[in-house]
Amino acid sequence: MRKKDHIRLALADKTTLTSLDAYAIDYNSVPRFGLDTLDTSTTICNKKWQFPFFINAITAGGEECNKINQDFMEVSKACGIEFFPGSYSPALKDKNDEAVYSSWFANFVGTAYTKGYSINLGLDKDPNLILDAIEKTKAQYIQLHTNPLQEIVMPEGDHNFESWLSTLTEVSKKSPIPVILKETGFGMNEETIKLAIDLNLAAVDVSGMGGTNFARIENGRREDNSTYLENIGYTTAESLEFAAPYRDKIDIIASGGIRNPLDVVKCLALGAKAVGVSKTFLEILVNDGKEALIDEIEKWKKELKFLMILMNAKNIDELYGKIRKIDNI
Repeated sequence: MRKKDHIRLALADKTTLTSLDAYAIDYNSVPRFGLDTLDTSTTICNKKWQFPFFINAITAGGEECNKINQDFMEVSKACGIEFFPGSYSPALKDKNDEAVYSSWFANFVGTAYTKGYSINLGLDKDPNLILDAIEKTKAQYIQLHTNPLQEIVMPEGDHNFESWLSTLTEVSKKSPIPVILKETGFGMNEETIKLAIDLNLAAVDVSGMGGTNFARIENGRREDNSTYLENIGYTTAESLEFAAPYRDKIDIIASGGIRNPLDVVKCLALGAKAVGVSKTFLEILVNDGKEALIDEIEKWKKELKFLMILMNAKNIDELYGKIRKIDNI
């Protein structure tokens, strides 16, 4: 029920302005080259991606949520972009009835968590369970999500934060696959990014304010709202400004309020190597179906190239720095 609540409340949250609206890309009146010379690929965790935007972790668990993940997998294959499933935590639920659990788990892995993608788990989980899940899913990457503010507001939240750092440290040392530290919509400061570098993590997903606000969503599930908590954190643009000086030491992934290809190139110009998209793609999938989402992603791929032409950038690296701040919003 909680996962379904998250989907319903996320789709009802209509954010229009984000921190990226305070920036403008460089614009060149005379193109220097043609579309055929462009290279849209990027490298994340030492793996080459053909495009620098991807479908980011949204949901998992429950028939409706698993169907969303299955649809996203099919869309990602059709479009040639990466897909990161939502939380694997439903697979760690109580196993009192082993027969029922085994049947449920087989279906979960067959739909929401097809082997060979990524895996997403929170820092509140036991390190041994995380490492076991990596083996079971044969994942290419693990997103370790950190969401202390959400847990504080969530009615059934876990407030035992004392083990989070030790969990991150242990998994970073023992994981056989690249570890990505992922925020959940509240952004990252410089201290967090430095910690990720010190632990030799492969990447951070800064996931800034401006997209889905899980404090607001959890307040929507409570009777005693604490709405003042909804404004804590860093925007996507602020987080990228903190991260940019370290882009040669760790892969920077941007997410949080990504609405269109222009937002994608703004994030790349601010120092990200890849950009995750969640709610925008979820809305199209839920409201219009898989084929409509495939059409939209193909449009994004084409318009990404048009924007690179305007910015005089033959590849993703050449986008960096071709941006200016125009206003405070």
